[in-house]
Amino acid sequence: MKTLRVIFLSLVFVVTLHAKFVPTPEMAMGFAMNKDTQKWVPKFMDGDKTGIIFEFVPEGQTIDAWKEMVAQQIAFTPVTLRKHVDDWKAMLLRADPKIEIKEEQKEDGSILVTYTSLAAQEMSMRRFIGAKDGIYMLAYHVRPAFKDEGRVKIWLDIITAAYLRPNPVKKK
Repeated sequence: MKTLRVIFLSLVFVVTLHAKFVPTPEMAMGFAMNKDTQKWVPKFMDGDKTGIIFEFVPEGQTIDAWKEMVAQQIAFTPVTLRKHVDDWKAMLLRADPKIEIKEEQKEDGSILVTYTSLAAQEMSMRRFIGAKDGIYMLAYHVRPAFKDEGRVKIWLDIITAAYLRPNPVKKK
């Protein structure tokens, strides 16, 4: 049931942003946030013709002082998944040359990147999924001081199982 709620929230988010002349995505991302017993609340959303971002934090946290955060993002771009990920990783390396980055190609063609940046005080895992209209991403971020291996495993499972489906709001 929570999976449907996440898809619904994503669609509400898209409709809200559409009023700002944001392209309506071809796809909607589904993920089972209910596998985590923590209550997550949306705290930030923004979008324009280049992309959309939607961020959640655990109830009681703020976007400015998060300990954990989940981000759903779409980059409307014609570039390939490989180029997008390579450019994104290069940006991370420019920001923190000592960052530890690992990449895993998934059977479905998506790419899972995990990194730890002590300079940014962040551990993150992000899955990139290519679609006709751009790159869809789901990420879990945690401050290293609050990292719990059990929670990381939960979010690895959620991110790995995330999927794209045709956006029912998109007119054919």
